[in-house]
Amino acid sequence: MKSLSIFYKQFMNGFTYIIPLAVIGGVFLNLYQTFDTQIFFYVGSTAVFLVYPILSAFIAYAISDRPGFVIGLVGGALITLGQSGFIGAIIIGFFAGYLIKLFKIVFKKFPISIKGLLPIFIYPLLGIIVISFFYLGMNIIMTPINLFIIDMYDQLNFISLMMIAIVLSSMMVYDLGGPINKLAYVIGVSSILSGTPNILMTTVMIAGMIPPLSIALASTFFKHKFTEEEQKLAKLNYLMGLSFISEGALSFIKKDKNIFVIFMIGAISSAFLTVYFNVTSNIAHGGILAIFFISNWLLFLLIVIGISLFTAILLGIILPKIKKQDFV
Repeated sequence: MKSLSIFYKQFMNGFTYIIPLAVIGGVFLNLYQTFDTQIFFYVGSTAVFLVYPILSAFIAYAISDRPGFVIGLVGGALITLGQSGFIGAIIIGFFAGYLIKLFKIVFKKFPISIKGLLPIFIYPLLGIIVISFFYLGMNIIMTPINLFIIDMYDQLNFISLMMIAIVLSSMMVYDLGGPINKLAYVIGVSSILSGTPNILMTTVMIAGMIPPLSIALASTFFKHKFTEEEQKLAKLNYLMGLSFISEGALSFIKKDKNIFVIFMIGAISSAFLTVYFNVTSNIAHGGILAIFFISNWLLFLLIVIGISLFTAILLGIILPKIKKQDFV
């Protein structure tokens, strides 16, 4: 478990850096399609090109600091030129990081007089040579796998897509900002990096917004079910929900374990409606500002508001009344 935790932290160190790039890429490429202005295309395509190099570089950096960063950056750029995709960028980032760790062991007994050359010349030079050959071998293996995954998504029927959407939406509310939530978000983002609008990102987005928004609405319409302190905290969830910050609802699960079940019902309901009405996203992020990059923004808005209200009503029904002394 400790090893998994370390790998998770190393991966997330890379993933968190690519989110702004993926968002910028999606925004500017959509602006280019709308206004046909060349500068928008240059900005958008450049941001998208940098996603894999930055992902690989910062994974490697988390493992072996600055020497790993350069190797990961070049390796990620090679992935962008090939067809290994998101998974390939992750693999090459980890390989680059642990390759430098191996170099440090191998060159440990080198004379002190030339150790200054290791991080600025020997590590980068040897690392790039090794990573180039590793890329060639990995690209042969990963390209068909990546293309199969893309093709499989394109060929999904309504039932299969619905099942995946339900699983992802459930993962989003399972631990509200924890590893399972982040994994669902990673899947959503990776599904849109190919540049094709899809339903999975919208599903993840809406499911992440519902818990905080439903808590905020429930505290507004069912004040007798919340203490004064809880009401103040719940009001902050309006902003957190609209900003796609699921963690805002986390503290309220401790209030009543049934809240988790209600969140699940709300998330699954939103997934069903998103798939049924084919609401796709053009941007790898969530929140109310993403509405400008949703295929059917009105349906998106109706699902977010409608399911949040529905979930809030269920919360109002199941939560017990607060005794008078709890308000003191």
